[in-house]
Amino acid sequence: MFDSPNFYPKSNFGTGIQTNANGFVHHRLHTIKDACHVEYITGVYRLTAVNIKIARNNEPFVLLRLSDNTGDIDAILWPERKAHNWQPPYANSVNECFYVTGKVEYFKPRKGFANLYLPSNPLVRGTIVIDDIRRATQDDIKNTKTLATLPRIWCPNKAIFEKLIKTAENIESDSLQRFVCRVLEQPVVAKKFLTAPASTKYHHSYPGGLLEHSIEVACIVNNIELYRSATEKELATVGALFHDLGKIRSYDDNGYMSLNGRLTNHSAQTLEICAESLAVLEQEEYRYAEALRHIWTCATPGARYGQPAKFAIAHAVQAADRLSAEFGNENVAFSNANSCAQKSARIGQLEYLRVI
Repeated sequence: MFDSPNFYPKSNFGTGIQTNANGFVHHRLHTIKDACHVEYITGVYRLTAVNIKIARNNEPFVLLRLSDNTGDIDAILWPERKAHNWQPPYANSVNECFYVTGKVEYFKPRKGFANLYLPSNPLVRGTIVIDDIRRATQDDIKNTKTLATLPRIWCPNKAIFEKLIKTAENIESDSLQRFVCRVLEQPVVAKKFLTAPASTKYHHSYPGGLLEHSIEVACIVNNIELYRSATEKELATVGALFHDLGKIRSYDDNGYMSLNGRLTNHSAQTLEICAESLAVLEQEEYRYAEALRHIWTCATPGARYGQPAKFAIAHAVQAADRLSAEFGNENVAFSNANSCAQKSARIGQLEYLRVI
């Protein structure tokens, strides 16, 4: 157990404190990766785990895991530290964003220390001893970098996660970039999008498969050189990135089809998930919102119902979707082959041949 400190001095070293032209003090926001290089840290992070412990003086203290798109770190909130705008039970705050300041400490090993903490290892890297913590405002989140609060720890495939961040950062339209951030800043949406499969037994049918499929589709449309403008290209990229977003409701936590997936089309769920963000985008750029709605709901070739695709970028997203799915299906089919020399394989009713 730990003794709660009676006094915790603040350090002026590495605080990142800056003063603007009017003399008001504000903090430069740090990423969790910055914790390796500064003594005092300030930033906006997502709370991804909570553990309540009792100190030797019988006072409760809180162990937290704070996460962003650069990593995660453990933090301690001692009982005498006032947590502004954050009331127990703390577990109800998991997946929400907080503005945190505190000192980065490296504790000496002691008996029972490693078991006291959350899964990451504080003996190897720093732990934040929190000086102040409050719920992050929308302005706080806006001051962070693109998708900064998206927890890297949630994503099974770190390489694909990096591609997601890069895809969002490369969007030059402020309206479209803000739209992507608003959609993924929804805690339930973000976690499911990073962890859900794209199907139950066909292409990308594994944790993180939905994100991988979505990034593949976005990369394919992003490499087309026939767009008439940069805006058209970015609309196609955003449309591709979220074309299957509704599937986060199609599968349960075990990867099986949910009741929602059995009863509704995932494209309808995409519109529902993005409804608030689309309403904001509609106020900023009405045509962008309508274009995305059309991309996500227009009928695929041969479908009996739905509006046919009315512009080329909708066809581009559909074609890219089919390419990613077909390569994924072929990989699944041949992963079950009896030998490497086998030239044909099946998955369900689909048959694939390999001539080379």
